[in-house]
Amino acid sequence: MTTVLVEGSGDQRALPILVQRDRGRRSVRCINMHGKSNIVRRNRGFEDTIRRQYALGDRSFVVLMDGDVTFAPYNSVQEEQDDMPRRTEALERELGAPVRVCWSILEMESWLIGGIQPRPTYCGLEGVGRIPDNTETAPPDPKQWLESRLQDSYSPKVQECLARHIDLSEAKQRNHSMRVFLDNIP
Repeated sequence: MTTVLVEGSGDQRALPILVQRDRGRRSVRCINMHGKSNIVRRNRGFEDTIRRQYALGDRSFVVLMDGDVTFAPYNSVQEEQDDMPRRTEALERELGAPVRVCWSILEMESWLIGGIQPRPTYCGLEGVGRIPDNTETAPPDPKQWLESRLQDSYSPKVQECLARHIDLSEAKQRNHSMRVFLDNIP
């Protein structure tokens, strides 16, 4: 089993479903880090969480973050993408366990949007229209895009529902970062 550190409760609920649908019996356990800032910070960030989980017996890790905004100590997503692999590699050497970092571009919701089928009748979707061919570039605000196409508000429950119902092969075709993440799950 792989332990995945995620930004929020919706990701925590949806990712195990996506991985199970893609990988069959392989599963992940997600830890909600309650925001990207808690993952990337230098003191008591993802490294300490992984060290604690390693001490408890976990042996494979992935850090998943949205690729739309960044927080200190980084000034840009590019700076973050340049430095986070260095940090995960150092932790990997320290623990002797695989530690990977992945980004959901733009957000994990981009993955879900990529798999929505025409005229969906699930999860409260309505008036969806055409899905972009590349959900890494459009829509620019995936959460707002979903919010405007739901009968009710967007929530972790909706994120979990979408993970159960989307066309996974379409989602992977429309979002390269989703394929990269799934390829990093042993």
